[in-house]
Amino acid sequence: MKKITAVILSVIIALSCMSLLGVCSFADDAFTVTVSGGAESADALNAVDWFKTESGEYFFFIPSCWDASEINVWASSAASLNGTEIVNGEAYDLGESGTITAGGASYHYNVLSSSGIGTVFITTESGSLEAVHADKNHKEPGKISILNAKGKEQTENDTLEYIKGRGNASWEGAKKPYNIKLDKKAKILGMQKSKKWCLIANEDDRTLARNAAVYTAAAEAGLAYSPENAPVDLYINNEYQGSYLLTSKVEAASARIDVENLDDINEEACIEKFGEDFDMDTLPVGGTYGTFAGLLEGTQKYVEFEGSENVTTDGGYILEMEIANRYIGDLTGFVSNDGQPFVMKCPEYATEKQIKFISDYYQRFEDAVLSESGKNSKGEDYKDLIDIESFAKYYVISEWTSNMDSGLTSTYLYLDTTKDGKLYAGPVWDYDIALGNNGEGRYGLDYRVPDKFTVCFGRQYRNTVFGRADIDEKPTIFNLLCQKKEFIEECEKVWNASVGEVLTSWSNEKIAGYAGTIADSAIMNHIRWNTFGISDVSEVKKAYDGQVNGLLEFAKARAGFLGGNIGAERVNEAETNAVLKFLKKIPAGLNNLIEKAIVLFKLENKVF
Repeated sequence: MKKITAVILSVIIALSCMSLLGVCSFADDAFTVTVSGGAESADALNAVDWFKTESGEYFFFIPSCWDASEINVWASSAASLNGTEIVNGEAYDLGESGTITAGGASYHYNVLSSSGIGTVFITTESGSLEAVHADKNHKEPGKISILNAKGKEQTENDTLEYIKGRGNASWEGAKKPYNIKLDKKAKILGMQKSKKWCLIANEDDRTLARNAAVYTAAAEAGLAYSPENAPVDLYINNEYQGSYLLTSKVEAASARIDVENLDDINEEACIEKFGEDFDMDTLPVGGTYGTFAGLLEGTQKYVEFEGSENVTTDGGYILEMEIANRYIGDLTGFVSNDGQPFVMKCPEYATEKQIKFISDYYQRFEDAVLSESGKNSKGEDYKDLIDIESFAKYYVISEWTSNMDSGLTSTYLYLDTTKDGKLYAGPVWDYDIALGNNGEGRYGLDYRVPDKFTVCFGRQYRNTVFGRADIDEKPTIFNLLCQKKEFIEECEKVWNASVGEVLTSWSNEKIAGYAGTIADSAIMNHIRWNTFGISDVSEVKKAYDGQVNGLLEFAKARAGFLGGNIGAERVNEAETNAVLKFLKKIPAGLNNLIEKAIVLFKLENKVF
């Protein structure tokens, strides 16, 4: 009997401890409230948990497509809403603010609703983003729902093939950018059908408007394949992630950059050789894969497989200019004789013949631009090797934004041998730290001053074995082009034809209109991410409006400056002192010697 009594007492004590633990964990925010605009359960794809800010305040972030006066509510334990007992799954009017009481504690909450934009709901298969955040190349499958502002579904089904990380510097921020792939092509928010999309975080742009403004302005100015885009509120695993820009991906496709996709041809050749299940990532590599290969002028890297020498070079090529320390992480590419690294976006799995073709073509163009006559050793004029109108439009748009990365990174060129075979500039990409939002200058150029030329004076910067990024100051291709009278004349021509009117319109009216469209979403975003260090809604709105006004002032001044000076001679006032320039060549030369030694060692020992 004593044993039975002891067992019973043990059980009672254990249950009491569990109860106490429950109270303790409850006090530690185990209590949650989930809401939805029509879901049948709290763990549904389109259900959202309330959010606790760093200051301890609670917010419900409501998407555009929900009726805020009729929200389904689930509480994790018995609770009341403004004095009314919550029946899980029932609809309530949360109002603009209120109080939820549970377990003897009261929680004051605020309700913020987005308006006029789309919504993306994602639930990952694992229920978290830990694997993605640990490795941005990890592909996490899941489910997805994309709705327009009125709640109309944009996809045929809810299968998400994957979500993965994207970006370089932007990936290091707290608010992460992502790439997503649907299992079927979909026409989303008025954009052309595709499976692949980008979710741009715009963390460094407090207006959240710069990329959308530049992409849409470029499209209106007639720069082909400018990214389609639409603002959205993003929710992942029941948590509001913020205001994002959903954009088309830079890729070879009829609805994207319409060039013949050589990756398809290369993959077909591998499948024919190795079978249907062949993984292109297993292909061996060839060429120069140095540690700091961006400084090895004239080098190339490519994939190899038996019979690759017979694969055609006819088709489409998409190239991205990249800085040296990022170039080394990409599979295929080349470095021009003047030191500009390019990574291949199409074909990503480029063969040796394909790399030699496109690198030779670019080199002939670069040689022609570098020559005083504008012609290379073969007598080819640089103007005949490119679509000069696209280069002029790309440059003028980038100069309007005073973008320090144009001609260095996130700068795309494309060519299709099955069409006219010329090199085109575009599409535009990555302008969140442009239009006066540059935190620092480079090479004596202040990109925050609206009445000075900047992009035309851009110079390559490069990481080295010494760790420095600015020891060798070679002009970018747009710097070189702007030294050609014919190119400046073409820039003036495109400005007067349409570009000037478009950029002025965006500066004077359309940026403000776009910022107004996303304002509610932006305020939710800035409270979610504590952008301004405050969560008072009126103060956040005031801070956001201040950021937008700063953007508008810069854009207007910049458009006015270019309108009066687009055809003027460029005088580089920021040219580095000749003695310093000479001295900087010494570590650059040493770096090349060390790098070549590393590459030779790797080649001899077959270490890649």
